[in-house]
Amino acid sequence: MGYTMTEIMNKAIERLKGIQEQNLMGGGIEHIERQHGRNKLTARERIDVLIDAGTFNELGSCVNTTGQRMDGKKSEAPCDGAIMGTAEIHGRMVTVYASDFTVLGGSIGAQHIQKTAELIKMSAKWGYPMIWLLDSSGGRLGHQDVIIAGIDWYFLLQSQVSGVIPQVNVLMGPCIAGQAYAPTLCDFLLMCRETGNLWLGGPRQTQAATSEKFNKEVGSADYHMALSGTCDVVGADDTETILYTRELMAYLPSNFREKPPYVKPKDDPLRAVPELVEIVPDVYEKSYDMHDVIEALVDDGVYFEIKKEYAKNLITCFCRFNGESVGLVANNPSEPGSILEINSCDKYYRFLQVLDAYNIPLVNLVDTPPVVPGEDQEAIGLLRHFGKILDVYATATIPKISVILREAYSDAGSMIMGGVKGLGADLTYAWPIARFAVEASTQDYRKVVEGIEEDAYEGYLNRSREKVDVFDVGRTFTAQVVDEIINPDDTRRKIIEALNITRNKVEKLPERAKIHGTPPT
Repeated sequence: MGYTMTEIMNKAIERLKGIQEQNLMGGGIEHIERQHGRNKLTARERIDVLIDAGTFNELGSCVNTTGQRMDGKKSEAPCDGAIMGTAEIHGRMVTVYASDFTVLGGSIGAQHIQKTAELIKMSAKWGYPMIWLLDSSGGRLGHQDVIIAGIDWYFLLQSQVSGVIPQVNVLMGPCIAGQAYAPTLCDFLLMCRETGNLWLGGPRQTQAATSEKFNKEVGSADYHMALSGTCDVVGADDTETILYTRELMAYLPSNFREKPPYVKPKDDPLRAVPELVEIVPDVYEKSYDMHDVIEALVDDGVYFEIKKEYAKNLITCFCRFNGESVGLVANNPSEPGSILEINSCDKYYRFLQVLDAYNIPLVNLVDTPPVVPGEDQEAIGLLRHFGKILDVYATATIPKISVILREAYSDAGSMIMGGVKGLGADLTYAWPIARFAVEASTQDYRKVVEGIEEDAYEGYLNRSREKVDVFDVGRTFTAQVVDEIINPDDTRRKIIEALNITRNKVEKLPERAKIHGTPPT
């Protein structure tokens, strides 16, 4: 028996097709051409670059608020400028929200925020990472809508699901005022160098309020990468930035309950790395680039660096060892002595928070003198910043593995980089040339500081720069500084071995009424 479509159903389907066709055009051909003229992709084009082909399942596509302006005019808003749905990246499910700049400048109205807020809640409930493709002029001013469109709802939900699902923000346009908090509440922020800008108070608002004129670089991707440390990855244009996002997602689990994705390795887990002795000088005063060490150690020499141009004396990156996703933190002697200071402390703290939230093991490569003393650093809170790393390292329950290459001095090398066991490192290895000390300086205190008594110098002050050989440390296992002295050639194999040993690690923190402590800020 055949079925005949009724006239009512036929009209309803035609109406749905009309809405879908209108949605594909966004704000219209004129606005699309203007978007392309700025070397920007449209929201739907960005989604196509991000996801596995043909996997997008749109939600809320029939929303269209015919915006009532303050001057009485009306304006169409297909999808209310918010395109959202589910999709797959590398065969794994994610949710995607893309603001459509061709629709009222991607501005946020009440339905726009409602859709986005619902997607955050659904993402957390389903256990899928959420990716924001942001290009928006901010609140929909001049329209008869809630003046801030309930944008505070964003911040509530983002904060509540933080550490539950990965939240990744890809900024490819302006982001200003209240909306600028949204990228900072995500786990990662990627920015397009050509078009991405992030301000709390933009150039015009700031000049109007204070008469200060902004340098045009303030708020740019490179500004937030090198100076503020807000940005994690910079891409040259929309396409490169989005492809970096795909690369990042390969290292992250879908949610806090899962392990990070495993990729069948091509690299030999037993591969020796004899080149390391050529890269790392055994003359302690000579520098080298730790990136070369990382490239030699990790699977196929591939790693994904986070905050590459910020606090360059510390390297934070994702990589793989025998197919397993790992977060790697390493001192970099090629940058001012690989010394830790406030910015590198911030960088380390944030990265370790993310690793612990999403069950990603930590590997430290250690070669550092102490933290930087001095009036400037002390005045802006060096102790606070150092203290928060102590807190997050001590409370992180992921596998924590350290390899000391040459120097582990004072608190910087011996504690927060996992150079001693007392703070919670699971396995700590050291090269045969490794040495330990309280401070790196070799200057005679008596020549630079007046009034030092001879007995004070001999009894204490001079002792702080004595260098302790790793073999002297190794003689007393009860000191729990290192678990084993290893041949540099075996470093890759020993890291993989340590990851295998700690794979089923179970560590629980003392029970408390709240899920957080009160670490230094």
